[in-house]
Amino acid sequence: MAGISLLTCIREMLIWLWRLLEVVADVFFQRCFMRGLPPLTGVGGPVEGCNCIVTGPTSGIGGETAKELVRRRANVYLACRSMERGTKLKAELMTVARQAGNPNPTIEVLQLDVSSLASVRAFAQAWQQRGRPLHVLVNNAGIFSMGAARSETVDGVEAHLGTNYLGPFLLTMLLLPALRAAAQQAANGHPPLARIVHVSSSLHELGIIQRGDMQLIRPRRIFSVIAYGNSKLAQILFAAEMRRRLPKDSGIVVCAVHPGEVLTDVVRSLPPAIRTLYRWIMRHILLTPTEGARSSIYCATSPDLAGLADLAATAGDPAKCYINSNCRILTPSWRALDPVMATWLWRWSAEAVKLPAEYDLPEPKR
Repeated sequence: MAGISLLTCIREMLIWLWRLLEVVADVFFQRCFMRGLPPLTGVGGPVEGCNCIVTGPTSGIGGETAKELVRRRANVYLACRSMERGTKLKAELMTVARQAGNPNPTIEVLQLDVSSLASVRAFAQAWQQRGRPLHVLVNNAGIFSMGAARSETVDGVEAHLGTNYLGPFLLTMLLLPALRAAAQQAANGHPPLARIVHVSSSLHELGIIQRGDMQLIRPRRIFSVIAYGNSKLAQILFAAEMRRRLPKDSGIVVCAVHPGEVLTDVVRSLPPAIRTLYRWIMRHILLTPTEGARSSIYCATSPDLAGLADLAATAGDPAKCYINSNCRILTPSWRALDPVMATWLWRWSAEAVKLPAEYDLPEPKR
């Protein structure tokens, strides 16, 4: 038995290393694969008059996503941890709107810290009290504490899992009634939009959900990479399971996107000299936040994806939920397509966040 266990460990390590090489190859060749893509302004479709929430919009991909939605005359709600930074961003977006010919845009700054379940509940309750439909939810907020030691959220959850997955899980479920309301109405004459967009990553390929150690208590090397990969794998499992659980006529499109390998501030936890070297080298290789926002905007606005809400037409195929940086449907890792693991993770998540029964979705028939 010990021999079998050792062989299994070696096999798993080799598979993991192969996936790591695939991610590295994506970093260096992604610009070649994306040469035929239009600029951000040429991706997707109209969202004028649609209510759109973007979490984590004050920097990087989230900021560019919010900016493009404003250009398209959407009503944009900036779900920010820092109200000060959110207010500053709103001023910038007002200028963007005026330059786009919209002198009176609807842009609001709302308080939300996705690493705090109490903050998520307060945000969702405040939105429900407004009584407005929600056409687009972009779960963009997240962390990647590269090289940092294990830490926890205020709820005692491993920080990557709590911020990148559990908080967005609860937020999505509590806002589902508003998304359903949007799916039932038309906005400004174009087909109704109801989109849930999770900003995931190709690093989900390195994730392995371990039922006995969801909090990653056991010591691990390169802890942050594993923790981040697990949280991104959980996002895709969540998107796939929601597609299975939603009624066939829900009218809600659920996507998880890989925005590409983007130059953001993920190295802020590293020593200053390494941060400087990283940015100097990677600015010639990685995508800009504007380029990284293309897949988010595509999933949030493109009429091409409307058919994904029809689970009958796609046979409920959960693989249809993953969109890569080329704005193309891509099959995620086989772990992300495991329906047994997805069901277990859903149950675990609902219990972890104490999801009220009225906001849950029934399990699909196998």
